[in-house]
Amino acid sequence: MTEERGDRSAPDALRIAYRRGLLRIAALDVTADDPLAEMPAVGEALAELAEAALEAALAIAREEYGDGHEACRLAIIGMGKTGGGELNYVSDVDVIFVAEPADGVAEEESTAVATDLATRLMRICSASTPAGSLWEVDPALRPEGKNGPLVRTVASHRSYYERWAKTWEFQALLKA
Repeated sequence: MTEERGDRSAPDALRIAYRRGLLRIAALDVTADDPLAEMPAVGEALAELAEAALEAALAIAREEYGDGHEACRLAIIGMGKTGGGELNYVSDVDVIFVAEPADGVAEEESTAVATDLATRLMRICSASTPAGSLWEVDPALRPEGKNGPLVRTVASHRSYYERWAKTWEFQALLKA
């Protein structure tokens, strides 16, 4: 996903690079001798492309945020078809965000920065620009769904799963 941006915005450069990767995958898909046999490889390639796009979107979000983004370490955990390497051409991208404070940073400050970065990442991926959009980033599989915090620490995730998680939530983690 690294290419010369030229006069393009970073989100537009990301979309163009993503579409190039998508076209490569689609070209291999439609020219396969046995497309049905290639479906697992296509799903995995699409998931890997989405993962690369998420990484690039996080880099853009950090650039937009500016100084202070180092206050947290932010992990994006692929869930559902993304995490299972089974993405298809029209899937949204299911994720969970996990953050930990950088050394010497308070957890509250770190979580606030991580939440801002996650929100920016989601906007970068879903917003429509002159180069189009990627897909929706769906964080609804997180603990407590849309009612829960967008970003949690590892300890907060663990506490939730030990106390309140339902069977389906553990099953969802199997693909993460």
